[in-house]
Amino acid sequence: MRTRVPVVDVAVSRLAARELPVGGIHGLARAALRTGAPALLDVLALRASNGYADSAALAAVLDSSGRWPDECLRRPQDALALATIWAVGDEAVRAQGRARAAYADVLERVGAAAFADAESAAFLFGQLTFFAGDRAGLVRLLDVLPLSEAERADFRLDLANPFVAGGPSGADARAQWLGLFNERFASAGLAPIAVDAAAEHPFDGLTAAPGPSVDGPLVTIIVPCFRPDAGLVNSITSMGSQSYGNLQILLVDDASGPGFGPIFEEAAAVDSRVEVVRMPANGGSYLGRNEAITRSRGRFITTQDADDWSHPERIAEQVRLLQEQPLAPASRSDAIRALDNLSVSWLGYPSRRRNASSFMVRRSTIETVGMFDTVRKGADSEYHERVERRLGPTVDTSTPLAITRLRGGSLSRSDFRMLWMTPDRALYRASFRAWHDAITPATPPLRGAEQLRRRAFPASWSFRRDLPGGTPPPSSYDVAFLLDLTVPSAWTQEPTRALMMDRSRTTALIFAEDPTLGRPRRPETLPKAMSPVLSGRVDLISASDTPTAELLVVVTPGLLEMPSLDRPAVRARRIAALLPNPQDGVALDLLAMREGARELFGRDVELVAPTAEDAAEWSLDLGVAVADLESLLAQVTAGEGKGAAGEGERAAGGGSGEAAGGGPGEAAGREGKVRA
Repeated sequence: MRTRVPVVDVAVSRLAARELPVGGIHGLARAALRTGAPALLDVLALRASNGYADSAALAAVLDSSGRWPDECLRRPQDALALATIWAVGDEAVRAQGRARAAYADVLERVGAAAFADAESAAFLFGQLTFFAGDRAGLVRLLDVLPLSEAERADFRLDLANPFVAGGPSGADARAQWLGLFNERFASAGLAPIAVDAAAEHPFDGLTAAPGPSVDGPLVTIIVPCFRPDAGLVNSITSMGSQSYGNLQILLVDDASGPGFGPIFEEAAAVDSRVEVVRMPANGGSYLGRNEAITRSRGRFITTQDADDWSHPERIAEQVRLLQEQPLAPASRSDAIRALDNLSVSWLGYPSRRRNASSFMVRRSTIETVGMFDTVRKGADSEYHERVERRLGPTVDTSTPLAITRLRGGSLSRSDFRMLWMTPDRALYRASFRAWHDAITPATPPLRGAEQLRRRAFPASWSFRRDLPGGTPPPSSYDVAFLLDLTVPSAWTQEPTRALMMDRSRTTALIFAEDPTLGRPRRPETLPKAMSPVLSGRVDLISASDTPTAELLVVVTPGLLEMPSLDRPAVRARRIAALLPNPQDGVALDLLAMREGARELFGRDVELVAPTAEDAAEWSLDLGVAVADLESLLAQVTAGEGKGAAGEGERAAGGGSGEAAGGGPGEAAGREGKVRA
């Protein structure tokens, strides 16, 4: 490449020039995947090309030639990091054909050693090759790429799978594949699985012979489900086939409707220990689990997803651990993830994981920490972390005692991709961890009914929608603040903190991670930032929630400098960007902020400073009027110019008109004040 592409975004060039430790480039790639900020692709591209090209320029070269520019191959780790974003990033930036070509060119011209320190690049290259149907290509890659033994075993298993399109056929091929599948069970000393060829899906034909009968305290197994298919019968069959005999199996019908009566009857007929619990209204898996807990009689209580299969030794092994370690509050086992055809490849993920639904607790654990949270999804992880926070670590069998079903349209699968989760999930994780940090031995157990009326910690409306007995969220706020709660800001510092929390206004926070920091791992929120949320003084809402607001203030400038594809859906009549104290020495890319505001909200934002003194200094520096935060918030409190948000171009999500106060003029340049 001979012509340097001009890059004028200060935030991008600043991050591209940052010195990184060995392997640090892959931390930037993780930040790009996690935050969903396309500008971080330009950061990676600039680093890969030694400042010569942004991501669009490199994409054009790869799309036309299938090869990287020579400059990029001098920095193969940077090139591989960018290829990973194309492989598994948001669909707006994803280009898997390009990613595969990018990986292949590095392999051909640099060599397999380049992949050794490139985190998931080798694994993703293999997965993309398999999904493209290039079986011969994957076989060649297995001979050269630095894959882990587990990754290599997964690829070999799927190449041998006779149920996958293009796979081998015949009795010998099936026996060979089954032998490969059973290696992971045999290595754990477990009985091998078999597959009933008559099943509609191979997954539903899973069986295994139970070992010698095991007796012990009563164990309650809770199986919640809503409008199940035939997979429920095999799930219940796997529970009835446990070597551990003293079981109570509670099958929860979450108001599936009369059309599903026959499938519940068939499942209940599988085993005399099955009891059907019928919910009066649909409330999701966790309300169903809580209802079943109130009817449970077991000393130990666990769950099973309605379309999963458990090995006959699962309950016996988990009970054994709890009996051997009487201080452990719970036990858990591993699972192998598989599709209906029992292939185990899922882009960006290994086949084996800790099985959240295998969590087995003592009754005394429930008495101490309480029930599952009353939300529609995500409460498995909250409950596990709450138990460990209160009572100590879980004990794991570290053996695969279940096969869990992968389905693309499930409630949870669409909420995740590699290193990314929806804003609703991110909010839930941040809020329950903040609550966990605040609980003490005196904190009472969490009760489901109380959570419906008044939550101990926030969850987005999508997690709580239409829960029986639930309280709908506010439909409007006076002020909403968009900010990163993991770093100090005006929200955590005086005098602005008290001003922003003024009780005369209704206030909401929208949490988003600042992409300009390029942090390698997901940061935790600051206790001081979250304390007003947990006390109920302000609300924490998700970027996907859609209330109206008189004023939206963007507190973290980086959220405008590098806007995320996870755009806030709040509808605000006025939108302002809070500038930092001029004495703080913060470099701002004001034009990037203006462009980011238009991208996120469809219009310019007003500029506001923390204090009147700061506003006067910014006004002199920029040559435009900058308001101070106290005056702006006072206008909201007084109801000046109050109107319905969401009307045409004045809604945060649309329009192209400019708000009063405007953005910085061109004379202000790309960068704001930099003070030592």
